[in-house]
Amino acid sequence: MRDQHRPKQDLINEVIGLRKQVADLREAMTARRRVEDALRESERQTRMLADAAPVGLCLFRADGTAFAANRPFARLLGYETTAELLGLGGTLGVFASREEQSRVLALVEGGPERACWMAFRRKDGTRQAFGVVGAFSMETGAVALAVLGSPPLVGWGAWLAALGAARPAGTGGGDRGMVRGAGREPP
Repeated sequence: MRDQHRPKQDLINEVIGLRKQVADLREAMTARRRVEDALRESERQTRMLADAAPVGLCLFRADGTAFAANRPFARLLGYETTAELLGLGGTLGVFASREEQSRVLALVEGGPERACWMAFRRKDGTRQAFGVVGAFSMETGAVALAVLGSPPLVGWGAWLAALGAARPAGTGGGDRGMVRGAGREPP
């Protein structure tokens, strides 16, 4: 009843304003859906890229627990899926020992892209050494590891030296980038 005393033009202006708000909300909702769809597609492509990588990739927190990995990394450690790796690996740990876990931090403290051998615990409880390259990410506060695979049948020192030589100068390559000395057997 109180609207009966308002001028007709005020009511028309209010209805026009409400219609504009509804139209703006629809546009915002449509834009949000587009952004969400683009984000889902980007995440799908990133996962596809990570899973297609020829090396195992994993992100670790500073305490050594893995929070992201690709399928090749999970398979290297004997897990069927990355979810299984992150679930069981988070409980049991993926490093062969606490010393290996602390070496992850030592690896990246020396600078970016440091190469070394690191012993991991497989799903069945056995331990296996893999060549890794690691770096610390300031944005996420995480350690990123690229697991390059098992030692070759011939001397592993030459393999790591070749790995270091393949990187540009000044990126921590060569013998300076190794945590363990060349010529020693992997753990």
